[in-house]
Amino acid sequence: MSVLDVKPEYVGQADVGVVGLATMGANLCLNILDKGFSLAVYNRTSATAEKFVTDNRAKYGDKLTGAANFEDFAKLLKKPRRAMILVVAGPVTDGVIQSLSDVFEKDDIIVDTGNAHFKDQTDRANMLEAKGLRFLGMGVSGGAEGARKGPAFFPGGTLSIWDEVKPIVEAASAKAVDGRPCVTMCGKGGAGSCVKMYHNAGEYAILQLWGEVYAAMRGAGMTGDEIKAKLSSWKARGDLDSYMLDITIEVAGHKNAESPSGFLVDVTGDAIGSKGTGLWSVQVAMEVGCPCP
Repeated sequence: MSVLDVKPEYVGQADVGVVGLATMGANLCLNILDKGFSLAVYNRTSATAEKFVTDNRAKYGDKLTGAANFEDFAKLLKKPRRAMILVVAGPVTDGVIQSLSDVFEKDDIIVDTGNAHFKDQTDRANMLEAKGLRFLGMGVSGGAEGARKGPAFFPGGTLSIWDEVKPIVEAASAKAVDGRPCVTMCGKGGAGSCVKMYHNAGEYAILQLWGEVYAAMRGAGMTGDEIKAKLSSWKARGDLDSYMLDITIEVAGHKNAESPSGFLVDVTGDAIGSKGTGLWSVQVAMEVGCPCP
């Protein structure tokens, strides 16, 4: 008997479902479970879902269930159903949305957390609302560690959803220094993904700033240890303290035995990857005639 077989006592018991158990999905699941909610999971590769449930059942008991197909996944969820999608953005996400819409019923909720363009999220919201379903395009910021310990969320879509997902999302979110959850309903359609897009753009601008600070210090002849010490003294002042400064300090001082200077940054390729949100931010600013320096 598989742990993904649906027992009668599991039907309609899960507070929320998660589709996709890669690093982000698995970590967000554990975060939600730690907050006391019951959870159902589904993964395209059933063996992955089976392993996740088996590995964590001892800790979470019957609060964690899993399904081998979308029909059984839908059976596990309380009505109106609430499901979060954590799969690759684009056609894969569209496929999951279609599969869920085939088994979900009126007023059920689909939440996409991918880095989708906000215009695509608006189209998805309109399409699902026409079927009687409800949709959130909800960006997530914080990476795998944030998903586990508490990310920032950027929801946007059907406004009537918010009160129904708010307790789960706020509980799982990061908390500001004053205790407020790092999440707010951003507006209709793709508003959440639009805010997340510009949140990313802001991060990239700050990282560019710290990159230029590092380059200036390195050009002035400072060693990695000296740069780390100087940046740490700035952090201690308080007004510059941030996660972006924290990771810059860590990278600046990271040692590497194969580097002539002894520091990893001097043997690191001068190149970055991209998820597209920075480019989209500039393109949209140009479309509406707004400066975006």
